Amino acid sequence: MEPPFPSPTRTWHNDTYAAIDPRHPSNSRAGKTVIVTGAGSGVGRETAIAYAVAGAEHIILVGRTKSTLLETQKLLLNGPSRISVCVASVSDLEQMKSVAEAAGTWDIFILNAGHIAKPSKIHEADMSDWWASYETNIKAILIAAQLFIPNANPSGAYMLGVTAGGVVLAPEHVAGLSAYMTSKTAQIKIMEWLGSENPNLFTASVHPGVIDTKMLRDSGLSGLPYDKAVLPAHFMVWLTQPKTKFLKSKFIWVNWDVDQLCEQEKQIAESSTMTINSLGWPYSHGDDPRTN
Repeated sequence: MEPPFPSPTRTWHNDTYAAIDPRHPSNSRAGKTVIVTGAGSGVGRETAIAYAVAGAEHIILVGRTKSTLLETQKLLLNGPSRISVCVASVSDLEQMKSVAEAAGTWDIFILNAGHIAKPSKIHEADMSDWWASYETNIKAILIAAQLFIPNANPSGAYMLGVTAGGVVLAPEHVAGLSAYMTSKTAQIKIMEWLGSENPNLFTASVHPGVIDTKMLRDSGLSGLPYDKAVLPAHFMVWLTQPKTKFLKSKFIWVNWDVDQLCEQEKQIAESSTMTINSLGWPYSHGDDPRTN
């Protein structure tokens, strides 16, 4: 379909398609250890399923609710993967230490857990609820970096942060969601830093599309066309392979066509496109406010 939002690709996807299908031999993840946070429902559950279909050797399901993690595990038991369930809050250092011990050396880490505060104006927000977005969306990345990067596969590992496309919108278009959008903006920049600091670690921030989840319903956003949950799951399987290195540290939407992205490999790799920056910078001389 034609892109409903600005897009670097001519084709826009709402559902999975052949190039990202985890059943395709080119998307095999045999032998890989995969960690998925927020794995008890929604995008996290679908992502765990996708990596199982792709033949991952070991999938570690992380989340706060044991019952939902066990539901996800049950869906994977007939597949080829060994499944571990780790009940932990991603913002709790001690609990995540146990996850790191269970994982050992890992290949792929999907940072999918998130928190969205009740919509409100900043000066009227419940401070604990507002700050919880930063605990889950930002502190969790710091914990993951410090506990897991030392044990990343030295031959190459992948860490993907599930973010929000709404960070590109003006506040009036996502009214009341300051905690979520600002924390997700910071998350994108942190993933850029992690990629820069770790040459053998591929990082990227992934907008999962508009998925009918509890988090979306809690946001109060409505009237948006939904995408299928398998789209981000399959896209992330595709993204975690060597040929995508030109997308390292980029902010990517799963709706973009992967073949058309690959056609722009050199342009994307050598520019600041798909990163968080200040609009208009670097300024041309005529736009330099110091000359006006």
